[in-house]
Amino acid sequence: MRPQIRKISTVANLSALAGLVLLFGTLGKPAVAADVFTVTGVFIDATAETATQARNAAVADGQRRALEVLLKRLALQEDWSLLPTVDTNLAEGMVRSFQVANEKRSATRYLASLSVKFQPSAVRNLFTARSIPFSESRERTAVIVPVLTDATGDRLWDEGNAWTAAWAGTDLDNILTPMVVPLGDIGDMTTLTVEQALGGDRPALSNLASRYGADRIMIAHAQTGDTPSALSVRIVTYPAGEGAPKSWIGRETGAPSLQTAALRLAGRFVDATQADWKRESTVRFAERAVLSASVAYESIGEWQAIRNRLAQIPLIQKTTIVAISTEGAQVELDYVGTIDTLELNLAQKSLTLNNLEGYWYLAAIR
Repeated sequence: MRPQIRKISTVANLSALAGLVLLFGTLGKPAVAADVFTVTGVFIDATAETATQARNAAVADGQRRALEVLLKRLALQEDWSLLPTVDTNLAEGMVRSFQVANEKRSATRYLASLSVKFQPSAVRNLFTARSIPFSESRERTAVIVPVLTDATGDRLWDEGNAWTAAWAGTDLDNILTPMVVPLGDIGDMTTLTVEQALGGDRPALSNLASRYGADRIMIAHAQTGDTPSALSVRIVTYPAGEGAPKSWIGRETGAPSLQTAALRLAGRFVDATQADWKRESTVRFAERAVLSASVAYESIGEWQAIRNRLAQIPLIQKTTIVAISTEGAQVELDYVGTIDTLELNLAQKSLTLNNLEGYWYLAAIR
């Protein structure tokens, strides 16, 4: 990790910023991505003397369990023991709003699916009061493509196998490393064949990722073994462009069924990606610094897009515009965490930060 001491950039160090017109101003506190602090799909079920009492009890318990999910989502697993015991009063005090869907009720029973949005400031205060580091940055969505090799051959775009079903049954939304399983429609089928998937055909993989607005794709190749429930898995993540792929390997031999083995391996991979991302993006809010950077852009529209992206990064507490012209700007970023976590969060918003001879330069990734 590079040292936290930074030189202050000057306008003269970036020729593209010649003729700057000084303009002092401050951008407001960035809006936090709501989905990071929202937990969806919490099944609630309660029985009471009346339908209203049953609904209230179900919602209260659902909010409690949703907060438990959220706290574990944001904290490193090794810090889970430091988290507070969540009761209904703690959860209710941190709820911003909630929604219910698929309601079913009788005179004494209430069932539904609950989504809860928590107050970001309240969640942050809970972590900082206990000195627990946490991550509130969400990685870009990845496309995960399940391929199963069994006695019938290599199977892609096949909903009728345990490996594809396992991914359909795994929660890929309530995590900091969201993933999407392709629909398997005719467009997907013509974009990527099983031979291209297993062969790592980068243009075909890139085309499929583009269909879902993703910048990376994961080929999850599972192979059945000698026993009915044995399953071996190799998942290769291909980043955008020509970046080197990364592999994850897992094996399950003691499951009671192939379906259980598939679910376990899918869950294990999701947990591993979560842990890796949290280690990279975890922030200790006691760490705070100001970085001065020169921003280059080709139009006022591009400058506005850069400002909007900066406003979406929770780590950046304040962005001060020191100088601006039609070709560039000078900004100061007041941020929490380390320079590495700042760079990681900027990259998630398609922004790049480079240090050239002690001076920082910020630009959009085109």
